[in-house]
Amino acid sequence: MRFRLVVVTTSLFSALVSCAALGTAEQNARVPLDRLQALANGKPVTPLPPAFSAQAAKGIANDQLAMYLAGVIDSGEGQSWCVAASNLPPHEVNQQLLTELQRDLKQKKSAATANSAVLLAGKLKILFPCN
Repeated sequence: MRFRLVVVTTSLFSALVSCAALGTAEQNARVPLDRLQALANGKPVTPLPPAFSAQAAKGIANDQLAMYLAGVIDSGEGQSWCVAASNLPPHEVNQQLLTELQRDLKQKKSAATANSAVLLAGKLKILFPCN
């Protein structure tokens, strides 16, 4: 039980630090698409201590990705797009968005450095329009 508490606490702290690291002042708080791709591949934004297993690192990366996607989705929900009206669970919405972004990465090399929030907003408007 104590180990679980340490892991959860460390994960939450890491997630908070990661959110700050996702967009630095140098990048004008932009998160390039290739950074989201790294998260989707299980590579956390922040370095982790060597004691973390690959599975723990992948879990943290998944949490970081889910938090980022949730923030972008919440930013325009009900105004620019209506994800809630789709009644899809969050993991399915995230999977649809990641599939679309992966398509962009394969089509254009320049997409790797593009602002992922802007690309996500465009995908959300198409995939989940408000009627």
